[in-house]
Amino acid sequence: MHTVTRARWHGFMGRCRRLEQAQRSLLAERLARHAATAFGKEHGFERIQSAADYARAVPVSSWETVDPYIDRIIAGETNVLTAGSLPRMFNKTSGTTGKPKLIPVTPESNQGNALTQKIWGFAALTRHPGFLSGKVFPVVNKAVEGRTPGTNIPYGAVSGLMVRDAHPLARSRYAYPYDVVEIEDFSARRYALMRCAVPQPVSFIPGSNPNALLKLFESADAFKADLFRDIHDGTLSENYEIPASIRAALTRRFKPDPRRATDLERLAGQSGRLSPREYWPNLKLIGCWKGGTVGQFANHLYDWCSPELALRDTGYMASEAHITIPISDDGNSGLLTIHTNFFEFIPEEEFGRPDARVLMAHELEPGVPYQILLTTPGGLYRYSINDVVEVTGFHAGAPLVSFLRKGRDVMNLQGEKVSANQILNSVQAACGETGVTPMHFMVVGEAATSRYHLYIEPVGADPGQAVMRRLLASFNAHLCHTNHVFKRYLDLDMLKPTALSLMPSGWLNEIVDTQVGAGMRDTQFKPSILGQEVPCGERVVYCIDTLEGAAA
Repeated sequence: MHTVTRARWHGFMGRCRRLEQAQRSLLAERLARHAATAFGKEHGFERIQSAADYARAVPVSSWETVDPYIDRIIAGETNVLTAGSLPRMFNKTSGTTGKPKLIPVTPESNQGNALTQKIWGFAALTRHPGFLSGKVFPVVNKAVEGRTPGTNIPYGAVSGLMVRDAHPLARSRYAYPYDVVEIEDFSARRYALMRCAVPQPVSFIPGSNPNALLKLFESADAFKADLFRDIHDGTLSENYEIPASIRAALTRRFKPDPRRATDLERLAGQSGRLSPREYWPNLKLIGCWKGGTVGQFANHLYDWCSPELALRDTGYMASEAHITIPISDDGNSGLLTIHTNFFEFIPEEEFGRPDARVLMAHELEPGVPYQILLTTPGGLYRYSINDVVEVTGFHAGAPLVSFLRKGRDVMNLQGEKVSANQILNSVQAACGETGVTPMHFMVVGEAATSRYHLYIEPVGADPGQAVMRRLLASFNAHLCHTNHVFKRYLDLDMLKPTALSLMPSGWLNEIVDTQVGAGMRDTQFKPSILGQEVPCGERVVYCIDTLEGAAA
């Protein structure tokens, strides 16, 4: 793979060094290719001569403006957003209610995604040459979740499609057959995945959400008695709701392995639980998100795996596009996918203003928060995904971009505009100072009481009210330092002192199970850390209210 992808890596680096020219050329080619589409005609693509012309001709779009065009494609109309035939499939967004968002997947989209994976893999192999020495355990969603009425176009997850339709040589390296992903019951799916993978020498786990990996590890430990029995006998337990056809296909793969089962049972007895450090001692690399609200779960992977395990961010991505390619294990920044997407940026403080500056990738400055606009091979033009990003450095003359937060992740009770990023940094700092490891946390802005309320579930036993009081004080101090308006409003008594509620063990699991039960994919669960109400918050161990001066 290193040899095959070397030329692609150097080609991508060449684009980075000629960043402005590469992006202008990509935009010109895309506009010319799709000038005869319905969208291209409406917005005069044939008359656009520059990026500035493009910004003037095409307004910033949202899903509300794109959705009518998608309806036309679903109805069977071609040449709507992109030239050519109907899309091969739609990438369906997760966690939505009501009508889902369906993002067209075109041949150009697939080519861009494939090249993105090769560039990520080349950089990872350079740093970790042995990470593909064993089996690969990809964590993906179903390739097809349904089909459009009339046109019968499948929609689902591109990640699942890439695993399902991978080259036979690649499929032979996977730790499980794709059929397992088709199991509807998520508890049964987790067990079947681990039943397939635990006995095998896994060296690499490509995924996205670290919490989804933790759920798999927890499942293997919780049902280790079934695992030991199945590995010993070469069976698949009847305790799980697995379709007969999939069960039969999996069972044919299994062979009795008493020695492996005995070794795993002994190791689990010595350590107190069954964890990847026992069954995958040669695990070299995990690809997962390390930033944003889900990044807090990445460090928990070390608790299950070897402390020497390498974690590399898989890149900033959304259903609409894969946006960055991390090229090191540090942080979550990455190079923009300039080979397949055209990018524009608007300074966050100017976003929404008619006179807002629109910048190209080569014009970005470090440390400035920007709203990002995408023009993708799937037919999105100047599309706002309401994400705020910043530049953390440069490589080969191109910016290294990091996702900061969603643009709407801001609470504003009195004009203080507390952001999710400020909450994340303040909680992490307070937990570091007090030695508390959070399993999950969320801050709720209580409009009725004009105060913020920190809900937190720690890992392990209750640290004690004295420790939690110090944590609350530290959180307040860091938030005051980060947001001077928040501090001023506290001093002015416009905001009441922050409260803290200790949540019982299992609170996060209850949130995940509730949302997965409602239709969200567990692999793409992204916890909210700032909002107006706390999910699954009926049970509270105790509440510390500094205004009252005592625990309730």
